[in-house]
Amino acid sequence: MSQLSLTPADSLLGHIAYAEAPPDTLSPVLPNGSVLLRDAAAERFLAMVRAARAERVRLVPLSGFRSVEEQTYLFFTLKAKRSLSAQERAQVSAPPGYSEHHTGYAVDIGDGDRPDTDLETDFDQTAAYRWLTANAARFGFELSFPQDNAQGVSYEPWHWRFVGDRHSLETFYKR
Repeated sequence: MSQLSLTPADSLLGHIAYAEAPPDTLSPVLPNGSVLLRDAAAERFLAMVRAARAERVRLVPLSGFRSVEEQTYLFFTLKAKRSLSAQERAQVSAPPGYSEHHTGYAVDIGDGDRPDTDLETDFDQTAAYRWLTANAARFGFELSFPQDNAQGVSYEPWHWRFVGDRHSLETFYKR
């Protein structure tokens, strides 16, 4: 399944506009509450973590729900410090209001045995990535930005999204 074509009204610099998930729809996927996902996504993510662990693979949630305010900081402050143009920043980070993380369905995943690959393209060389490519769909997850994706977003092997219920599916595919 591929994303439908983008129109200028619903996209900016290759990213699609997304509404921010209401706080009462989010559940923690880490004991300290630092990573949140929508309730259904959190439940399936934790089931996926348990299944991976049973096969000695350690999936680690690095980032989940992100508010528009947090994305504003990332896009305009953090990325600007690297002297990147808006177009260059958009290849590696969505503009505020246009991040899949706003939905509460997107999660950045790391390999607990290879933290050196966190948020790096060589995450695709880890046991966690291999496990995800073979098993994530069983839990309703898919890779958001594969190589040469239609949106023109940089390859992000760590960035996965939940599409395992009607609302999440419509969020990403109904345009």
